[in-house]
Amino acid sequence: MSSQPNRAQPYSLTTPRGQRNPVVGTSANRSEQRSIRGQGAMRPPLANDGAHDRSEGSTELLLAAITTLGAKVEQEMLLMSDNFRQELSTVSEKIDDDIASLSNKINGDMNAMADKIDQNLIALSNKVDQVNDTVEENASRLPAGAPHGPPAAATGRAVSIAAWMYSPELKAKVYAIAYELVALPTITAYTALETPAGDLIMNSLFNTIKKAVRDIPGTWAVDQLPPVVNGSQDVAATQKYATLVKDAGKHARERLHILVLHNIKYNPEATVPCLKKLLHRAYWVRTPLELRLRIAYLRREAVRIFQSLRSGGGGGNIWSRVDRQLQFLEEQGPLYTSA
Repeated sequence: MSSQPNRAQPYSLTTPRGQRNPVVGTSANRSEQRSIRGQGAMRPPLANDGAHDRSEGSTELLLAAITTLGAKVEQEMLLMSDNFRQELSTVSEKIDDDIASLSNKINGDMNAMADKIDQNLIALSNKVDQVNDTVEENASRLPAGAPHGPPAAATGRAVSIAAWMYSPELKAKVYAIAYELVALPTITAYTALETPAGDLIMNSLFNTIKKAVRDIPGTWAVDQLPPVVNGSQDVAATQKYATLVKDAGKHARERLHILVLHNIKYNPEATVPCLKKLLHRAYWVRTPLELRLRIAYLRREAVRIFQSLRSGGGGGNIWSRVDRQLQFLEEQGPLYTSA
């Protein structure tokens, strides 16, 4: 304890302290420092600045090269696209030509086959009719309860009337006339023979065909039609001839129905018109206005039947609908009749 007051102190209040900011020369030091900073700001550019400029120039050259390459690629793509489009158009035209040629060939073959089938059916029908008539004639000549054997000899006009049968020439002529007259716009009934009141329809398809056959010049019709005895025809012969005319009208109506339905649905993706369509257009231009209106009306009825079937309803017969409508127009007066 006695030695502590005698120990030397490392620091005391009497120790002199140095000045942090000497008063003398303060303004001069500040001016010198500002001068040094100004010289630092005015120093010359270093080597790194030149490297930066060269880097910017290289970037511009690279962008220019990329732009040139992009333009060249775009030109090449346009050229390739034009070539591909041209080749595709050429191939498409060739395919269309091949399809049109094939369609024409198929249509020609189908038409030839249809004509041949019609001829074969007519010939077969004639043979069947002849066989039926022969059987009926032989059966009618046998008396009741008589044994089978050769028919008894008979003479006279009655035998020739009972044995009458239309010839193949008459049948072919009746069918040809039916095909020609079924498209007449003056026909007032296609299947009906009488009005609901029981009056005979003079301009029906049935009577129109019979009148055209009777009006054939010369004696051909007299020789081919059922013979007349004492101003009247044999009932059986008349029925056979009426059946022939009805069958011809039926086939003519069916052909007209097919013609009406032909190309009724428009197909924008169809190929170029075939020869059959071109002929159809050529004939359509020369078709009278009345016949065009009749065909348009028949198409309307056909579309109505199709829509009815599609919606689940009954279709019905197109010709019965047409006959009813024509009869309605006939009853309204001359203006509706002309329509």
